[in-house]
Amino acid sequence: MVPEELVSKISYSISSNPNKPALIPFIVSGYPNFETTKKLLNLFEEKKVAAIELGIPFSDPLADGPIIQKASKASLENGTNINKIFEMLAEIEDNFSIPIILFTYYNPVLSFGAENFIKKAASLNVSGIIIPDLPLEEADDFSQSCKANKIDFIMLISPTSDKERIKKIAETSAGFIYLVSSTGVTGVRENFSGMLGNILQDIKKVTKIPTAVGFGVSSQEHISELKTLGADAAIIGSAIVRLIDKYKDDESLLISEMSEYLNSLYS
Repeated sequence: MVPEELVSKISYSISSNPNKPALIPFIVSGYPNFETTKKLLNLFEEKKVAAIELGIPFSDPLADGPIIQKASKASLENGTNINKIFEMLAEIEDNFSIPIILFTYYNPVLSFGAENFIKKAASLNVSGIIIPDLPLEEADDFSQSCKANKIDFIMLISPTSDKERIKKIAETSAGFIYLVSSTGVTGVRENFSGMLGNILQDIKKVTKIPTAVGFGVSSQEHISELKTLGADAAIIGSAIVRLIDKYKDDESLLISEMSEYLNSLYS
C-alpha cells in the first residue's frame, strides 16, 4: 500500500524495494505471444521487481537497438496492437500489484487518441508512461493529462543533457527520471558513459524522485557499478528480450532461464 503522502506508486516501489538499485525489466508486449507475456509478468511479480516496462511494438522504433526491433517486428506481425495490450492488462489487473509502465512511441498514441490512451491506461491500473520521442518542449499537454489521471509521465535524460535541461526535465518527470547510460540506441554494452556518475549527481541536486539507468544494463557487474554510482533503479531491456528470443519455443525453459538470470543480477 502506497502511503497517502506519496502520490507515485512507482517512486514508492523503487524506494521501498530491497534490491539496490531496484530492478525494472522491459519486455515487448505479445512477444513471442500474449500467453508468454503474462507468464513473464507473473514471474517478475514473483521476483518482486520494482516496476515493469511493457513495450508497445512500433514499426519505426528510433531509440531501440536490433534486439528489441526484431521482437517488435515479430509482435506486430503476430497482430499485436494497443487494444490487444489493453485487453491483456484487463485480464491481469485484479491479481497484479507491481507497477506497470507502458513504453511507447508517440505515433501509436496519436492514432489511438492521446486523451483516450491515457484514460484507458488509467482505468487498467497502469502506473506510468514513457514516450522517448516526445520532447520536453512538446510534452506539456500530455504531461498534464497524465497528472490529471494519476499516471506518472516518465521522461528521459541523455548523457549530453546540460544542467538547465536536466532541471527542466526533472520538474516535468514523475515516478522516476530515466537516465540513458550512453548515447545511441538500446542494446547490451560492456561499459557506461564515463559521465554517468556526474550526471546522476546533477539530477539528485534538483529532484528527490528516483533515477533509473537504462540502455545497456545487462549484468551483475553493471548492477554493482550502478549501486556504487548511486542509481536508484536499473532498467534491463535488450538482455531480457534476447533471452526471450533464445528460448521462445520452449516456454517452461524460458521461465526457468529467466528466473536464473534475474537471480544472478543480485547474487
